[in-house]
Amino acid sequence: MGYPFQAADGSRLLWDPALKVGQAYVALAREAGELHGMPTGLTESERLGGSVVDLAVFQQFTQGLYDRYCSTNNFVLHGLLRGLLLPSIVMLERGDGSITRTPEREDGLLEDLDSYVRAMWTD
Repeated sequence: MGYPFQAADGSRLLWDPALKVGQAYVALAREAGELHGMPTGLTESERLGGSVVDLAVFQQFTQGLYDRYCSTNNFVLHGLLRGLLLPSIVMLERGDGSITRTPEREDGLLEDLDSYVRAMWTD
């Protein structure tokens, strides 16, 4: 059983992880959003059995997480945010969105992005 993340317009499946993986992602995103005062753009859907993603709001959420990551040199915070940020970037890009990057502040954040893209393959 999976936990699909679908674009709100129904145009594409962004990710379909295992149920517990999807639920863990949503829980982490919800808490990060509350902590940083940002809506996530994720809405649980009983019909879908997963989440509907408002890509415009989700882009702001992902950008906010990225900016927070880049605003600190705290090793522990980097580790905590990284696990949420990489799948967020993959889903956002699958929805034809992107973030504005500050490569000089990333501290290696995106080194494993290709691995996440492959692991999160949905086609």
